[in-house]
Amino acid sequence: MTGPRWIPAGLRPLLARAWSGWTGVVLVCLAVLVLWLPDLDLPLGNSDDGRQVGLVGLQGRNFWELGPLESDFGTRIDPYVRPGFGAEPRADPPVAAVSYAHHPPLTTFVAAASVGILGDSLAALRIAAFLIGSATIVFMAALLRGCGLTWGPILLAAGAMASTGFFYVYGRIGVGFSLLVASAAAVAWLRNTERPPRWALLGTAVLAAMAAMQSWIAMAALPLLALWLFAGRASRSAGPGPVLAGEQLRGPRRWLASGWSPALTALVVGSVAGGIMAAAWMLNGSGIAELSDQVSVRTGLDEAAGGRPVGFGEFLSRQWDFATDALMVPPWLRVLLAPALLAGLIDRRTRVATAITLAMAAALTFGLQQGAWTHRLWNFPWLAPVTIGLASLLDAARRVAPDRVRAPAAAAAAAVIAATIAAVVLGDTRDRYLSDPAHLGTALEQAADTSQAHRAELAWTGPGLPTPRWASYYLDVPVWTLDESRLGELEDSDLVILRASMVPGFLPDDALEDPLASAGDFRVITAAALSP
Repeated sequence: MTGPRWIPAGLRPLLARAWSGWTGVVLVCLAVLVLWLPDLDLPLGNSDDGRQVGLVGLQGRNFWELGPLESDFGTRIDPYVRPGFGAEPRADPPVAAVSYAHHPPLTTFVAAASVGILGDSLAALRIAAFLIGSATIVFMAALLRGCGLTWGPILLAAGAMASTGFFYVYGRIGVGFSLLVASAAAVAWLRNTERPPRWALLGTAVLAAMAAMQSWIAMAALPLLALWLFAGRASRSAGPGPVLAGEQLRGPRRWLASGWSPALTALVVGSVAGGIMAAAWMLNGSGIAELSDQVSVRTGLDEAAGGRPVGFGEFLSRQWDFATDALMVPPWLRVLLAPALLAGLIDRRTRVATAITLAMAAALTFGLQQGAWTHRLWNFPWLAPVTIGLASLLDAARRVAPDRVRAPAAAAAAAVIAATIAAVVLGDTRDRYLSDPAHLGTALEQAADTSQAHRAELAWTGPGLPTPRWASYYLDVPVWTLDESRLGELEDSDLVILRASMVPGFLPDDALEDPLASAGDFRVITAAALSP
């Protein structure tokens, strides 16, 4: 007799067929989605979530209001004006100042499609990103399964990834590594499939094109994935045998033919097509000079640190502070980081997948240090190699553990993961990275409904409110940074957005006594409140 005794014998075969590792993966994916869905209409805050969603919100809105051509296919972010282009308040800005195309365009295209189908709302902007982000669980499981790992370690590793603050905060905003992992999973499957069907080849090409348009790291990883696929077929085709006369000249051609396949053709064609579309979109929206300047800015760390030199040790310390803040990486996973990466690189099944994702994460952090110094988001891709390595580490532990220990150990690990997820969702991580910053959006929503906001031509922001795209999204006006030298440029109808904990000393003491809107630490007032 097999199966638990309390299950009727007639139902056991049916339940055995219904339950599989994929059932567990889908349940983890759905659990993540259920945890995110209440935030579909979370107000845009002073956070990476608020700035990113605000950006694609402006791009999606302008795509439909200005039209595809006038919006430069979604690069326009009017009325937000980017600094650094010589634009002045109440003057028409140059087109470059109201355009943004520094990243591949998939998130912009998805946002424009969502706004067109579902309307101009926060829920429309977030739903596709939520679905793509939660699907990362499925993609990771497919990759690990394609590498030959067993279901127990796969489910625990996927759950561990989902339990981190990094995944809870950043997995939902559509700029992660989901399609990179999906492409790696496709390659892992194709390496083990002698004659993939046509639908699989078409799907590989489409997936590669989408990955190239999702992120820089996915674009950079695709050539490495192509080499992995090539090497897999070449190793199967290679065999011992004498080299006949005249064949040495044909050696390189034979070697190329031994590794080439319809699957590799599909991957390369999709990658090139996606890369061309991404390059055309970015060059049209920004131009090569601005993109080159952006690379220079991202690789220059001293400016991000206030102009002082920063040593490598200080840089590493800051990255570790990011990782250890508020359960972004739980304590138990911090202990396993190095062993997991080492296990992933040692295990021949996961070695290449770990190396590719690790190389992309390291390039983003250490190659473009200004971004990593400024944004916690830039450390998010490290979750990919860590998760792959953790699955390999758990698989190794499973093989050496006695049979009587495996089930209790797996149950204990699952309990730790569940407790971590609960702590992230109910504790300080959510408050600091989502709920508290979102009070800003609540205040702006209140202000946007007032008659004063309808009369405003400009908005101004005080200290501690960087890159205020969210203000233009809510108030539909340009936004400028307020400092003492600009006080004379304010008009009474202008709106001023401040943090109550960071009111500049050059403002009147009673500036916040009667705010137009208030929520949490954030206040919205009219410039008239600053008049003597």
